Amino acid sequence: MKPVPTAPLRRSLRLALSLLSLTVLAPGSPAQAAPGETRVPPDPLVLVGVAPRVLPGPPGTPAASIVAVRGRYSSHVRLLDAVTGEARREVFFPPEVQLDIPPALSADGRWLAVVLTPDPVTRAGRVGIVSTSPATPPVFQKVLSAGGLNGTLSLAFGPDGTMLAAGNRSGYAQLWEWPTGRRVATVTSESGHEPSRLEFSPDGRLFAPIFRGQTRTRVFDARTGELRMTLGGVGYGTFTPDGAGFLASRGRLIALPGGREAPTPPYLVGTSGVIGFSADGTRVLVRRTGVDVQGREWLELREVATGRTLGALTRVWDGWPEALSPDGTTLIGGDGEGGVRLLPLAPR
Repeated sequence: MKPVPTAPLRRSLRLALSLLSLTVLAPGSPAQAAPGETRVPPDPLVLVGVAPRVLPGPPGTPAASIVAVRGRYSSHVRLLDAVTGEARREVFFPPEVQLDIPPALSADGRWLAVVLTPDPVTRAGRVGIVSTSPATPPVFQKVLSAGGLNGTLSLAFGPDGTMLAAGNRSGYAQLWEWPTGRRVATVTSESGHEPSRLEFSPDGRLFAPIFRGQTRTRVFDARTGELRMTLGGVGYGTFTPDGAGFLASRGRLIALPGGREAPTPPYLVGTSGVIGFSADGTRVLVRRTGVDVQGREWLELREVATGRTLGALTRVWDGWPEALSPDGTTLIGGDGEGGVRLLPLAPR
């Protein structure tokens, strides 16, 4: 795997990339070249996840939020500073990890969840939890084993890192309290399809599996598995930072727990969807509705309280998920060549 660029090389990259035509716009100002763009070399790389909570750095370095990347079928994950792209550490997987299924990163950056080959004796499906600590050898902190884990194709941690959701290709999602090995619930798809997303509320109390083709979203208690509410006409979406609402398609806000559509907040006006919020919930990255005269899609960074646009850029898309850095200043996405790019939007 190619190393992360050294500081001199990174400065040269930034100087060259500042000449690119990609524009960052401040409200009411003319277009200008994107300053300080950083690229992480291709492998090709896949964005594993972003850890919004602070992860301590090596001795003598400041703490940082983390973005995790790996080669598509690589046996190790690189943890990078989510703003600068600097390498923080690497985590190597034991040989029984199924590399074709994406791992999940916990919100505090401490854990990676991976799908393992079936138990050699019982043939039960298995999921392993690996520590990202540099002082910990690449062995599993916990292995969950159950017949219902056969066919696992997606994983997601709850906000506090103790709950783990596993989506299955057979059309269901399981919820586990992984430190104790307790299976909390199994939620079966009403559409017959596999989950496309596994959503937790920011406080970790609610869980909403999003199944492909569904026309309503069921919301469950994440600790007991009890059905709390059903949101009719909501096929997909995500929780608001305060957990009091659910952001559905076409820029709709659904109030919780009542399930009724609420007035559109300013930050959703003229949008087709939300990419993500900053860790403090004050900034949001949205997709602007429609395209411009040149057929380009645009992303806007907006202030949640007022809806004011803080920055905008043409959409970056390389087949991998786009994300907003936890500090709400930088877009993380593909670079069109299999690598990852970090694009400044608006400084604090």
